[in-house]
Amino acid sequence: MAKAKKQNESAQLPVNYSQPNNNILYVMMGVITLFLIFMSVKMFSLEKKINSGTAGGAPAAQQESPISVVNLKKMAKELKLNTGKFNKCLDSGEKKTLVDKDITYGQSLGVQGTPGFFINGQFLAGAFPFSLFKEIIDKQIAGTASSDCTSYSTELQKYCSDPANKAFDPTAKEVDVKNMAAAGTKNGKVTIVEFSDFECPYCIRAYPTVKQILSEYKNEVALYYKNFPLVQIHPNAAKTAEASLCAADQGKFWEFHDKVFETEAKAQAQ
Repeated sequence: MAKAKKQNESAQLPVNYSQPNNNILYVMMGVITLFLIFMSVKMFSLEKKINSGTAGGAPAAQQESPISVVNLKKMAKELKLNTGKFNKCLDSGEKKTLVDKDITYGQSLGVQGTPGFFINGQFLAGAFPFSLFKEIIDKQIAGTASSDCTSYSTELQKYCSDPANKAFDPTAKEVDVKNMAAAGTKNGKVTIVEFSDFECPYCIRAYPTVKQILSEYKNEVALYYKNFPLVQIHPNAAKTAEASLCAADQGKFWEFHDKVFETEAKAQAQ
């Protein structure tokens, strides 16, 4: 009997020793559960702050574009346009057809990106430094412009010698500027037609160069602007193009043009 009793006690030992292990397991599971609940509450709180724009003390919402419709209307007011007429024109979308017409026309001339400049018909694609514009303009004024790439500097030849990468095409094309308002002189020897996008960073970069051209060639250059918004990558460009034409109806295209580019340049610098 003593032997049997000892066997029974031995059989019960695992039960007695496993009990404390179960208690520890239960405690650990409880701690983990509480931790998960705590983390869930923290994550919910953080998500709520992000959605409300208060996380870290900074707004989480995307910053409004300097050329949003709201800001375009503010610009019109600052330029002392008739805001009633301007807002009606912009909201109606009545200028979209004209913008689309400029895009189609630019494409027919081979424009693919922005900015693109036709300097007496010679095409220069990109935000090039003033020195390269100067070379082309000076040859036009002097009457020595040529369709031969080798007639130009080594620097310009880089952009006209490779047919697969022809940023400068010295073969002139005729570009229609009828019924367009020019900046600069109307009777100069050089006509520049710019195809541009108000939201394009390269167009913003080219803006000071364009102003320099108008300043240094104020008696020789007439500048015309055609809208070529790249709507696939610049969501505000098309509406800004329409806005520029609404401003043109009130005789302030160039004032609006300058206002937009200067506003964007300032925003980029911040």
